[in-house]
Amino acid sequence: MDSVQVFARVRSLNTTEKEKGAQKVVKCSDNKISVNDKSYQVVGFGPEVSNDQFYNNTLQNIVLQAVTKGINLGLVCVGESKSGKSTSLGTATSPGLVALTAASLFDHVTRYSWFVGVTYLNIYNDKFTDLLNPADKELKVKTQANMGVYVDGLSELSVKSSADLIRLYDQGNKVRKILELELNTPSTKCHTVFSLHCEYRAPDNNNNLTRSTIQFYNIAGLNHSGDSSVANSLKTLQGLVSESSSGKQSGFNGSKLTQLLRTVMDKSAYLVMLGHLSPTGVDTTTATLDLLTKCQNIQLSPKPNTLDTQQLIEELRKRVSVARNAITAQSSGNIAKEHIAELDNSLAALGAAKRLQWDARERASALAEEQRRETLADQGVLEWITQTATQIKNNTSSVLLLQKDKENLVAEYKKQRGSVDKLKTELQSSISSHTALAEQPNQSETVLQESLANIHKLRDQLKAGNDKLRELKKGVKETQDKLKLERTQSSTNTDLETAGNFALTLMIKRDEIAHLKRDNEQFLEEERERLQTDAVQETAEVKLAATQGSTLTLEQIVKLQEQHVQQSTQLAHLALHVQCLQAENEKLTETLDALNHAHKTETESQKARNLLTFRQYKDFYEEAKVATNSRYQELLNSCAQDCIFLSSKNAELTEENAELKRKLKHFN
Repeated sequence: MDSVQVFARVRSLNTTEKEKGAQKVVKCSDNKISVNDKSYQVVGFGPEVSNDQFYNNTLQNIVLQAVTKGINLGLVCVGESKSGKSTSLGTATSPGLVALTAASLFDHVTRYSWFVGVTYLNIYNDKFTDLLNPADKELKVKTQANMGVYVDGLSELSVKSSADLIRLYDQGNKVRKILELELNTPSTKCHTVFSLHCEYRAPDNNNNLTRSTIQFYNIAGLNHSGDSSVANSLKTLQGLVSESSSGKQSGFNGSKLTQLLRTVMDKSAYLVMLGHLSPTGVDTTTATLDLLTKCQNIQLSPKPNTLDTQQLIEELRKRVSVARNAITAQSSGNIAKEHIAELDNSLAALGAAKRLQWDARERASALAEEQRRETLADQGVLEWITQTATQIKNNTSSVLLLQKDKENLVAEYKKQRGSVDKLKTELQSSISSHTALAEQPNQSETVLQESLANIHKLRDQLKAGNDKLRELKKGVKETQDKLKLERTQSSTNTDLETAGNFALTLMIKRDEIAHLKRDNEQFLEEERERLQTDAVQETAEVKLAATQGSTLTLEQIVKLQEQHVQQSTQLAHLALHVQCLQAENEKLTETLDALNHAHKTETESQKARNLLTFRQYKDFYEEAKVATNSRYQELLNSCAQDCIFLSSKNAELTEENAELKRKLKHFN
């Protein structure tokens, strides 16, 4: 991998685009993507390619190379908003590239002594938020020669399995939704960085450490380049790509995003640029493809990470010892400042290196986990964030297995379909040949019998092939139903825990409706394709019967007409069912909108009542304050008068006392 690997994915038409009758302007074919009349030499994948298929064809080998050789890897997802970046990376209920990478990672490292930690960072308006531990803390980008680029203060949580990793990724996405509400900013204007930090060594060789970092970048939509909150980071990213593609020395300090990208864009790491395209967009789609085309010119020199924590600690201890000896050898008044600075720097580096040890990172992870639970509990969302942790462990593997089963069945179905079509062609050719032979005079009976036997053989093979085709079709349908059920069960766990946060509940419900709508659209599309396939197959069988000279009896004609009426009725019922679902969806949307409006109205009323109450308390406080100040002034004046009286009385008593002393002295 000597250059950046570049791929693009084109999503399917969404409901809005279909309703508007939008036309597709983006096409993928022969490692080329066309937008209207302009072509780009970029490997593209259409909407029919699943996350699993895409991963197996593109990323799997790269991930294994990175983990095996100890080389950093970055996957940078770019494209306009709603183009499928988050869908590619996946969620707990729809596993994507993060889950598939996690599976590959743990399949490899579990054969060794290993440590895997994860971090999840959100960037908005050049400000960082820790999505795993969203406490109010300052996060800063730092760079050290031995540690590279890192975010100081960012929580790293250790994981023991791919299910743990996906659970934390899903919980981070939920925190991202909360941020969207708090900041009143759509997630499409934020960048996110999900990082996997992997280290492992052979149990019998503690000195041979393999270390790599895999990072997933979800870049804000390129269509927001005019928004001040994201414009600078997008501009610096595009500038970074332009400089790297032309062979110039790249500058990474233009924004917080590009500072982090140094880890995977300094040409010493593997880098994959994944563009996401809208099938109807032109301007943003061409901008994305232009960016990808430039990335293809970036040459890489991947290098393994050579840092061994234990070896580094020993070296730093020696440096500390040397610095201390140098200071001790000098007199107290002649200690050189450079020796003191060397000692301070060595001690700081030694402390940082010790924090890289696995046991120290495990302790830090446990502390971060405790802190984040306290933070989420204070925000009132702990139950909602963590509730699906147990089920994710079960559902993730189930969904992945069902997806793989479905894809295998679909592939086998297509293969079997090709075999059946080939048999039909051969049978029609054999029947035509047999008809021609039968019409020839003085044709050998043996030849005719052999030809007829071959026709019967092909018929039997075609019948067996059609039977297998029906079984595969049934298997695909059953697997699809199971997959839909698994996803539905996963989504039902987010109902009551967010009752205290109406806006968050509303957002979740809208997401569930949109997801269900996409599933229904996909199901209807598959059913349409299945009906078309059945119609083509039945038409071919009718034509085959016609070529054999078969004729239909009156009873058969009546039966076919009855089947036609039944199918027409079923189609009409299906159309009505779709209309009912659409009406229900519209009604549900109206209900949610009405509830949202009612909630906003009630919130505004409550705010008004709270403001009125506050003003009443404020007025009462001001009156009480005036009364208290008046009473205090009265008491102060009274005390002052008392003091004056006592002072005067004391002076009189002093004089009387002096007079008594004089008289007493005179008598004596």
